[in-house]
Amino acid sequence: MKSSKWIMGLMVVVLLMALAPSSFAQIQLQIYNTPSAGEVLTNRNAQTSDPTSVGSGILVSGQLIANSPLTTTTLTLTFAGPITSSAIACDGTASGGCGVTAGGIPALDPIQIQGQSGLFASITAVASVSWSKGTITINLPGFGTTPNSQSGTFRVLGVRIDANGLTAPLTVAASISSSANNYISPTTPTATIVSSLGAGIGSFTQSAPSGGTNNGTFLIFTNQTGTNYAHGTATLTLTEGFASAWRTPTDSTVTGVATGNGTQMRLTVNGIPSGVTVAVTTDSSAKSAKYPTVSLSSSSLTAATSSNPNNNVTYVTFSKESLTTSETIVLQLSLTGTPSSLTAGSITATVTMYPIGTGNDTTVSPAQPDSTSFTAGYPQFQEADLGPVTIGTITAATTSLLIPYGVTVGSYDTGIALANTTADPFGGSATGGATPASGTITFTLYPRLPTGGAGTPISVTSSSTKIFGAGLSSDGTLAAGATFTGLVGGDILPAAGASASAGFFGYIFIQTNFIDAHGAAYIFNGAGFTSSTPVLVVPNTQAVSRNIGGENLNN
Repeated sequence: MKSSKWIMGLMVVVLLMALAPSSFAQIQLQIYNTPSAGEVLTNRNAQTSDPTSVGSGILVSGQLIANSPLTTTTLTLTFAGPITSSAIACDGTASGGCGVTAGGIPALDPIQIQGQSGLFASITAVASVSWSKGTITINLPGFGTTPNSQSGTFRVLGVRIDANGLTAPLTVAASISSSANNYISPTTPTATIVSSLGAGIGSFTQSAPSGGTNNGTFLIFTNQTGTNYAHGTATLTLTEGFASAWRTPTDSTVTGVATGNGTQMRLTVNGIPSGVTVAVTTDSSAKSAKYPTVSLSSSSLTAATSSNPNNNVTYVTFSKESLTTSETIVLQLSLTGTPSSLTAGSITATVTMYPIGTGNDTTVSPAQPDSTSFTAGYPQFQEADLGPVTIGTITAATTSLLIPYGVTVGSYDTGIALANTTADPFGGSATGGATPASGTITFTLYPRLPTGGAGTPISVTSSSTKIFGAGLSSDGTLAAGATFTGLVGGDILPAAGASASAGFFGYIFIQTNFIDAHGAAYIFNGAGFTSSTPVLVVPNTQAVSRNIGGENLNN
């Protein structure tokens, strides 16, 4: 009986000895982090700690439970996505080793260890980085047979991950290589690194904030080949997707060392006519909006060409902004220049977060004329253009008029008068008046057959070789402020090569290559009979059917 009790006691001692490394481990590990409240969902270099606090990083804490020998243990931090930041090298320097050159990752603001204390005072750098797997390993110190009597902490700073395609919240997980070395795995092995992901640009519209100036959209008429534009202004508004989406180079760091580029945006204006310049300025006139301090790489945009594909691009760079308030950027655009020719179409704008890259690039892509102003650094984004937003219309400069009934028979004829009223007393487009412009006139006559039914239309357009009636200039145009008069039988039919002797009964369309044409018509016999016939305005379907700056596009 005594023998069996002795054997049983021995077994208990052996069991206790076997369990001692885990049951009496002495350093309890924990990880803590103040996460980034929000990161841009296309960010290839998303920050993993609070960007509003310099020195913010993942805190590793080792709490002493009791004095005990420690054996060197590897701590592995596994992040939610691939790591896209360099690292202080394994030997504690900033060159070679752990991966300043790995994958072409920029060396700015690297992963590093800071705030080492107590037990962890000897840790100077991460041991290794697996960028594609998103892991960092750190060697925790061992002391052989000498019992450790200290707690300690350190921070891991500068970790960035490729957040493109991920879903928030994002976390980091901690694990140790062995549980038998007197280090205890964290009781809560994960910590949040990014609370939410959102659009960097919340909205991109042709508008202005409440209380601001909205100059609307460009309006160019196809006959405006001079330097004056009827409506050569436009307004664009960009709003921040969330409070900390836009960052300066300093805001894009957690160590206080400004990164190479910070958050930027690329604005592209398409459809600029050859010979025209779009001047771009920032506007902070609306008191209801919060504005960052920004600069534009170019304030004069022109049509893109094969040799200069970025002529129509400007880059927005931040030098001062708020990380706690959503902000607004208002751009005012205006037109100058002398287009050689104009074709009806639209002028549009797109915008994307910038620079575009994989997060591992050492050069900014795509190339741009002033690339020396951008250093390969953080952050870089997946291209995701918003738009296109229409900011201008190039429209046919026409007025369409209809005379429902005209006649030429015997002594009866129809007289027509047309006035080009783009020369008005209202002071030009700047004060709500028209922009003076000349243009040709086209008459299309639709005859009624004597036996009933419709005949073949007859058409003629004024030109330098087709001058008829009275009032046309030598180039066949009706000048601003001039009036055309002519007879259907006496002037228009002969100019069209048709015989007036056959007579004409029908309706007449008149199209002028200028806006603001007005007319009158009358039927008379030259012997005392005169009767007016209406001249109706036909809505111009080629232009915007609205009144802009005093210029009614429908008349």
